Amino acid sequence: MEALFTLTPSESKRLIAKAVVAMPEVQKARKDGYLIVGRGSTNGYIVEELLGTAMEKERYVAGQVIRGVLCALDQPFRGRPVSFHRGKVVEVEPGTLIEKLGPGDVVLKGANAVDRDGAVGVIMASPVGGTMGQFYMAMKAQGIAMIFPVGLEKLVPSVPEAAQWAGRLALGRTIGARVGMACVADGTVVTELEALDGLFGVDAVHFASGGYGGAEGSVILLVDGPDDRVNACLDFIEGIKGEPPLRGVKGPCKTCPVLCSFQGKEETDLPHWLR
Repeated sequence: MEALFTLTPSESKRLIAKAVVAMPEVQKARKDGYLIVGRGSTNGYIVEELLGTAMEKERYVAGQVIRGVLCALDQPFRGRPVSFHRGKVVEVEPGTLIEKLGPGDVVLKGANAVDRDGAVGVIMASPVGGTMGQFYMAMKAQGIAMIFPVGLEKLVPSVPEAAQWAGRLALGRTIGARVGMACVADGTVVTELEALDGLFGVDAVHFASGGYGGAEGSVILLVDGPDDRVNACLDFIEGIKGEPPLRGVKGPCKTCPVLCSFQGKEETDLPHWLR
C-alpha cells in the first residue's frame, strides 16, 4: 500500500528524534559508554526524547537561522549541554569529552545541508570551526561514529559544490553572519526517509516540498510497504501532527561576538524585522 502525508519542519524534527533515539547503536552508547549530543535544533528534540521531559529546545543551539538571517545564540542564552555516560546525564560542553571517547561511543551532530548522495554540510561562524573544528578530525582519527540527524527541508543539490564557496574572510558582503561550510561525505545521515525505514520498515520517497500559512519548509512524503506497516506508520504520523514550531531566541546584537553585518548594533538601529 502507498500512503502520502506532509510534515512541517517541527514535525520532521520530532520524527527524526524518535528514530535516532531508537537506533541500537545510540541506545548502546547511552547505556554502556558515551553518547554526545551536539547542539542544534533537531538535537534539541533528541535530548527531549532521551530525557523524557519537555525543554526549551530553541535554546539547545549555537548557530541558527532565524528571522531571515544566519545568526548565533551567544553562550549566556544557551540551554545546558546534555550528553550521557553509562546511562547518566553529563552536563558539560561536548568538547571536554573528546579524549574520553572510545569504541562504541556515538556523537550526534546537527547539520545545515544534505544532498541526495548523503553528504552533509555544517555551517561554521567560528574562526576555528566551532564543533566541527573540535570534533571532526579527532573523531575520524579515533574511528568514533558520527550521526547527522537532518531534515529534508535542508536538501540542496550538492554539498561539496556549496562548501567550495563562502568563508568568513572570502565573503564581500552579507545580511547576517559571515560563515563557511564544512562538507562531510561519510557520516551516517538520518533524514525523514531513514527515520521511516528504521521505525516502520517502509520505503519512503521525498515527493514534494514547500508550503505557506504555517507550512513553510514542509516536506511531502510517500511511503510504500505492507498494509500493516504503512498503517502503523500513518497512525504514528497522526500522533506527531501539530508539533508546534520552535520560537526563535535571539540575543542582543550589541554584545554578540559573531562576525555579522549587525554586530555591535543597538536594538533601535536594527531593521524592524530583526528587532
